[in-house]
Amino acid sequence: MIGYALVCGVIACRGTETLNSTNSNQTALNLLVIGDWGVQGQLHQQAVADQMEQYARVTHPQFIISTGDNFYPYGVTSVNDSLWKQSFERVYTGPDLQIPFKAILGNHDYEQTANPAAQLAYSKRSPRWQMPSRYYTEVVAVDNKTNLRLIYLDTNPFIKEYQQNQAAYSDLAKQDTQRQLTWLDSTLSHSPEPWKIVIGHHPLYSVGLDHGDQPELQTLLLPMLTKYGVQLYLCGHTHTLQHLSPGGPTDFVISGGGGAPLGSVTTGSSARFATAQGGFAALSITADSLNLRFINSSGSQLYQLKRGR
Repeated sequence: MIGYALVCGVIACRGTETLNSTNSNQTALNLLVIGDWGVQGQLHQQAVADQMEQYARVTHPQFIISTGDNFYPYGVTSVNDSLWKQSFERVYTGPDLQIPFKAILGNHDYEQTANPAAQLAYSKRSPRWQMPSRYYTEVVAVDNKTNLRLIYLDTNPFIKEYQQNQAAYSDLAKQDTQRQLTWLDSTLSHSPEPWKIVIGHHPLYSVGLDHGDQPELQTLLLPMLTKYGVQLYLCGHTHTLQHLSPGGPTDFVISGGGGAPLGSVTTGSSARFATAQGGFAALSITADSLNLRFINSSGSQLYQLKRGR
């Protein structure tokens, strides 16, 4: 069993359980979450990928969630872009990472010369890369009686800064924001699953000094997350690892340490944990509990969140 030591000395630190104590008596659905990673294996991307492989060797995740900014600096131009190999295929090479990457778009996947549609099209070329639409949903079995609803959003069209600079954001003006919001409300209202997780690129809340709170998303998304009892909102954008709990049913988790240059963090009343380190989040979900760990690029467990339904 690989050991993951607990490292403190950050804004908050709690939880010391070892891997082999997690959900030992229950069937668990295991997932990994990364964001802001596609830098051709440079900086800490390869180190994070290597730790993901070691962690996956023990926990056997079913798939990996990417919270966006998949390719720097300006996304990919086509399915033949060399960045597919340099930042994806040749980085996540471990045998235990040959599982689906379920991805959404980040702002860098829209910017300048980026072709966001190419990331959707690559789904037809690679069995590992899954982005069937700019926003989509799926139901995944936790055990033979319990399901998880995952909702993947495209938050880019909601951001006022991008709306006001559409020349720099490829085909942003073509996206129908009201249609996506109506779809989200309808999807949540028809979701009987006891576990609900929403994934977007941008945070509603953040103590990152590179990217902080996103007020427009608080206005647009928070009422629905609260109304329908969504337990977890996953995102990236700020190149940090954070857990924020501002009140209400939803925990807000940022996993933006996948490879891009690190940001920095400050304190905040809703921040339960925040650090500017490379790393990823590991999720383990059973019928009645959710366990999330942050693992850094050296393989140390930084933090653990445990909650029930």
